[in-house]
This record gives sequence, structure tokens and C-alpha cells, in this order.
Amino acid sequence: MAIDFFEQTSERLQDLNATERKLFDYVVKNMHVVKDMSIQKFAETQFLSTTSIFRFTQKLGFSGYADFTNSLLVTTHSHRQPDLTGVNSEQNFSKNYLENAIETVRVMSQKDSDKVVALLKTKPRIYIVTDDHTHTIGQYVERLFIGLGFHAYFPETAYQRQNLVNRIRQQDMIIALSYSGKDDALVEFIQRIFLSERPHLLSITRADNNPLQMLSDTNFYAFADPIRLNDMYATSSITMLMIVEMLVYEYMAKQKDDV
Repeated sequence: MAIDFFEQTSERLQDLNATERKLFDYVVKNMHVVKDMSIQKFAETQFLSTTSIFRFTQKLGFSGYADFTNSLLVTTHSHRQPDLTGVNSEQNFSKNYLENAIETVRVMSQKDSDKVVALLKTKPRIYIVTDDHTHTIGQYVERLFIGLGFHAYFPETAYQRQNLVNRIRQQDMIIALSYSGKDDALVEFIQRIFLSERPHLLSITRADNNPLQMLSDTNFYAFADPIRLNDMYATSSITMLMIVEMLVYEYMAKQKDDV
């Protein structure tokens, strides 16, 4: 019996190599397309052999490619229905809200989380940059890291952000928050920094191909339902906050273990 794709693969992500991780990211972003692909077609889109694709599916814990695509079908059709016992799910927004939160946690790569925590242990200077929609999250993340003893800075204005271009160094960390990952000013800012320095770029975006994700050293997917109210952006930012807080809590736990 086919099971949920994320449930099947969550414990195996840390064992994937760089090529396999890119394949997994592609599947997550294009699940609705991949589920209908033959193994030959999928191999062609990735410029790999069918043998490589077959090994990839087995490494994820599937018996073969058919088992893999059946799992994608189950996942896309069921929308990953979690146990919502005790929660008022009569209103769709309540159910979707929780599903997005669960899915965000499910697809977080432990390998990438460990990489970020290891970098945090070196106490880098942290610069938080956002698009217009995630400005208030940037303020919270700044306070969070300052409270942990980091040199953290969130530029409040475009002028302040541009003044950082020549101050950021290779040993620093940039945390970029943008659900769309397509904010032109934010992407241009990162590109200008990369002309002279190459700090670690951690980004949190939605699960699709976007410029910010492509520039990043580590990228985490935040799932949310796009919402606008009277032309006002009202998409939930809770899953972005969850990712940052989970990374912080893992860092705190590691620090405690090292004492």
C-alpha cells in the first residue's frame, strides 16, 4: 500500500548526496508533474540515466519507481491529511493552517539544519534581510539572535541595507526571508555582495524554483496559502518563524550538550 511521500522520506534525507538532494528538491517543487512521468521521462529532465533514478527512489526507501510514483499520487491527492483530533476543522483555514505547518517541519533537511547549527557555533555576525512582506519577521529574528549573544543586525530601510554591501564578509551569515523568493531589490542586494564576498546565505522561501533559493547555500521551504485581503498581503508567516525557531532551539540544545 502506498504511503505519504514525506512520511516515507523524512528519515532518509540526511543520507542523500548533493545530486540526490537536488533531485528530491525538484520532486517536492514539481510533485504534481513528476507523479505522471515515466522513469525515462524523469531521467531525461534531470539528464541522468534511468538506473540513477531507480537508485534514487530506493535510497528514499521505495521498492522501485512505481512505488515512488504511487506515493506521489497518494500525497498529492490526499493533501497530506494529518491527525486533527480535537481541533475545530470545520473551517478550512484551520485545517490548511495546520497542514502547512506540518509539511514545513516534515521537509526540513536534518543535514541542512546540522550545517546551519555548526555554522552558528562559530558565532558569525548575522545579517537579516527581507522583502516588504516579511519586514516584521526580520525584526523578531534580529531580537532572537541578539538575545542569544550574536552580533545580529536587521536593516530597517533600503538605505541601511545598501550600506551593508561593503561591510559583510565571508565569515558572516545572511538570513534572507522572502516567501516568493523573487523580490528584485533583495536578490540584487545579495548579488552585489557576492561580487566581492561569499558569506553563507540561508534563505527561507516557498517550495519552487526562485532566484533567492538558487543563490542560497541552505534553503528551507515554508508552506503557506497565498492570501490577500482588500489588496493587502495577508499570507501567513508562521511557518517561516517555525523554521527559524527550530534552528535556534537545535543550536541551544547543542550548546547545552557541549557544556
